[in-house]
Amino acid sequence: MKKTLTKLAAVVLFTTASLAQASEFKEIRFATEAGYPPFEFVAPTGEIQGFNIDIGNEICKRLEAECVWIDQSFDSLIPGLQARKFDLANSTMTATDARRKVIDFSAPLYIVASRLVAHKDKNLEPTVESLKGLRIGVQQGTTMETYARKEWAPKGIQVIAYPSYTNAFTDLAAGRIDASFQEAPNAVDGFLNKPEGADFQLTGDTIKDNAILNEPIAIGIRKGNKQLKAAVDKAIQSMLEDGTIQSLSEKYFEPNTIELPSGH
Repeated sequence: MKKTLTKLAAVVLFTTASLAQASEFKEIRFATEAGYPPFEFVAPTGEIQGFNIDIGNEICKRLEAECVWIDQSFDSLIPGLQARKFDLANSTMTATDARRKVIDFSAPLYIVASRLVAHKDKNLEPTVESLKGLRIGVQQGTTMETYARKEWAPKGIQVIAYPSYTNAFTDLAAGRIDASFQEAPNAVDGFLNKPEGADFQLTGDTIKDNAILNEPIAIGIRKGNKQLKAAVDKAIQSMLEDGTIQSLSEKYFEPNTIELPSGH
């Protein structure tokens, strides 16, 4: 993972120039799927909160812009960007090669481990041998779905895609699927720390050195929006350099849950 982040972080060249002037970005519209705690979720107050939300709000602050948050389903984020319904997509989106063909991405933010969740009496590994014949839940449009359909589905593993991981966790608790496959912090906050997840656990190793799963999380930007991309990249770099993103990660995650770009 470190090699991946180091390589991608080096692609973006940053200058010491000041961030965008206030007049350039009066309002920035962020889209997110607010059902993925602790990254993005709807608080009891109705406000969208989470790690990525804090990052986005800090970017707006540094660009002296007003942040507007729009709750969208994950699989509608890229089409919405292309249709100019919002300016940025910040929803734990992995910057894959396939997505880079249709949208641009900000500088890398972090990498997060993907893990299986299953009942405590099932010690499953993310391998064909361990999962063959089982039903594995993923969220539509995620890199976990892409990986599972490429590596597992052709080899006798039933991959079931859901609009949201909330639906997958419901089916997992009810025994309708054998395991779910998602980023570990989401499983902990969205399921394992809740009463319905008491009999379940993270299981198996983390899949490493895979081009699909080990790409960094970044902010999606409409192709051609070079001015906004440059401003967001500079804001992210300054937040990495002054420790802001590290501090925010400590607010939401256990140590070593996510990895920041090399050198930060």
